[in-house]
Amino acid sequence: MRWLLGFIGFFLMGSLHGQKVVKKAFLPPSVEYIQVDSQFCYRVTLSTSKSNEVEVSALMEGEYAKDLVVTLEERGETILIAATFQPNFTAPNDKLSAHKVVSIALDVSVPQYKNVSVYGTVSNVKASGDFKNLNVSLSNGRCVLKDIGESVTVQTQKGDIFLETANGNINAKSTYGRVVRDDIPKGDNRYILNTIEGTIQLKKTK
Repeated sequence: MRWLLGFIGFFLMGSLHGQKVVKKAFLPPSVEYIQVDSQFCYRVTLSTSKSNEVEVSALMEGEYAKDLVVTLEERGETILIAATFQPNFTAPNDKLSAHKVVSIALDVSVPQYKNVSVYGTVSNVKASGDFKNLNVSLSNGRCVLKDIGESVTVQTQKGDIFLETANGNINAKSTYGRVVRDDIPKGDNRYILNTIEGTIQLKKTK
């Protein structure tokens, strides 16, 4: 394990509204996989760019803002991204305070056509751009996909899934919920969408 080489920027801003941490790093050519740990994030916005940089911006509000830290670690061909808390941070014991801990908004921009995975619990994920493979695994969080390719797989427990696309090869299943779909023509992009209790909505781009 090592911290990501090629680190080009770090910004820490404090205000009455919270603390914002921004990190940028060059992505080594050997890296093909990017993992985003959204355990403490209530919102994740994921996009792609034509550059070879990774940019991560985390905004945290509330009494625990000072304990926020953003990490980028390189493990072989994989970059691990996380917005988490300082090692000496002690999570509150009572449920009301513990709920406040999940209060980070995370924006992540990665190079096009990489293998990216996002995993969390209550995170709401919004993704767009061009991925070689995108895998999103959530529990109660909602996943919104717009203007996205090439191959996308989403799995949730209770979280709803929304896909807006002009065309694609779509396999959507909700075990105990509903699948509401427009008439979307076949296309090259592939979408595998599964939820246990959530609703899946498929909308054709106008």
